[in-house]
Amino acid sequence: MTRKLLAGMLLLGLAIGLSACRGFFTQAPVAVLDWSPKDAHEAPITITFDLSGSQDPDGEIVAWTLDFGDGSAPATGTDVTVPVEHTYQAEGTYTATLEVEDNAGKKDQDSVVITVMAPRVYFSSNRNSLWQIFRVKLDGTEEEGLWFGGITPALRWNTRDKLAVSLFDGTDWNLGVADVSDLALEHLDIQTYSEIQPTWYYNGSKLAFASDQAGNWEIWTVDYPWGIATAVTQLTVQTPDWALAPAYSPVNGDLVFVSSKGSGGPANGGSALWIWREGAAAPQLLYDSGGHDGAIDPGLGIVAGLPADGGLSTPAWSPDGTKIAFTSDRVDGHGGLDIWILDVATATAQNLNAFCGGSPNTGEDEFDPWWVETGDAIAFVRYDTSTLTYQVYLVDLNTGTVTQLSSAADSIGPASGSP
Repeated sequence: MTRKLLAGMLLLGLAIGLSACRGFFTQAPVAVLDWSPKDAHEAPITITFDLSGSQDPDGEIVAWTLDFGDGSAPATGTDVTVPVEHTYQAEGTYTATLEVEDNAGKKDQDSVVITVMAPRVYFSSNRNSLWQIFRVKLDGTEEEGLWFGGITPALRWNTRDKLAVSLFDGTDWNLGVADVSDLALEHLDIQTYSEIQPTWYYNGSKLAFASDQAGNWEIWTVDYPWGIATAVTQLTVQTPDWALAPAYSPVNGDLVFVSSKGSGGPANGGSALWIWREGAAAPQLLYDSGGHDGAIDPGLGIVAGLPADGGLSTPAWSPDGTKIAFTSDRVDGHGGLDIWILDVATATAQNLNAFCGGSPNTGEDEFDPWWVETGDAIAFVRYDTSTLTYQVYLVDLNTGTVTQLSSAADSIGPASGSP
């Protein structure tokens, strides 16, 4: 055998060997998993996972699998630059694990721990001779007070990491936003008019609220986050009628509010539901029954200067944006104030009792509903004849079962912390 032939055979053998074991010499990929929002949030919470930090030093990632750790089906794909969203539906501590694989068949994993708290309802209570924000779990346990005073709380949709409230400065009510994790509070402004009933735009980029700064109660908006130069904008012009109790849809920019204006004249009974659909040039009348609909309450008198037919009760959207719970004193109710459910598409309403198959509406006043973001319960306020106070209750829409949530003094204005 010639030297050239022998050398050629050796080179060929080396090439085949190197090709066969090329995976042995390549580096493994690196899996990197990030997520937002961080900290602990209440269920249900949608987490956005970022896989884009993952890389392969000498090749490419060709496949990935993301196990969410809650028993649901893992997500899979090939492109790590595309964010992955997942909603955790229940309280718990979950370990999410990302596994990536490169073109040489090598793999790597990275894990993060997601903490999800139990759903809660936030509300106002004056048990300490000062209107203060409290929160409680949906079973009525672990009730706790937050350190700042205020009324008309509103949790930011989906994340529930920000709580908008109205704070009293001794003369008027000012809008503020607190971070739920540390209760750090920021004021919009201090002024000589009132700002009440804040509501979050579905993506958290702005708030709507009721204010009397133009000499008449109207709906205003402000971008969020705000700064020193942030300006508020008047949205409605219902004058000489008033507008109160705005509520943004959780799925789009539609805004429902309450006004004393009806179709071509005063609203029946004193107020009606109006809607300003996103992109429309003006609001339109949504629902005006034979009774007083929307912001009506028993006249608690917390905010001086509210119109005679107005109130602090606010309409509440269902999480899917198809229905609205509201207060009415219609004569076909169960006595006094009752909660009704409006189908937005058909503008037809039914009593809450018929809707849930139970009897949350009684001969006492029921008002101020808030649709819990799990979709299967509504918090509301009822007059408690045993304590002669207003208390927050919860009705399970699947069973009609009613549970008392608050425990003492007057408690009103429930807001879901479960968005």
